[in-house]
Amino acid sequence: MSKYPGKLGELYQTYSRLVSQWPADKLRPTHCYKNALNRHMKSNFDRVSVMRGESVNAELATFEREIDSLTNLLKNRYKSQSTLSSDMADPVSNKGYYTKLLSSIDNAVKANRPTSLRVD
Repeated sequence: MSKYPGKLGELYQTYSRLVSQWPADKLRPTHCYKNALNRHMKSNFDRVSVMRGESVNAELATFEREIDSLTNLLKNRYKSQSTLSSDMADPVSNKGYYTKLLSSIDNAVKANRPTSLRVD
């Protein structure tokens, strides 16, 4: 049971489900985007729940667009639509750069070592 009635409640449940599926950021564990999405969701849904009139419909449409965007991000739709060519992923000027970079980040996360990319 949602704490919001009608269409707003349906959108809240969908939004909440998507936020709960958001992956943890291993590189920045103390700066979780999932938490930011949760705060954004709760404050906006609370704000809209007390609104009346036509402005509610505009806000509901905004929530629907945000839900579509979150769904696309979670399904990696943009990544699959815009694949990088091998020339872009492995430039001639520095062969293996991105592979080594990702490997070093993964190793630092596994070893819980700070890196220049970590913010915690």
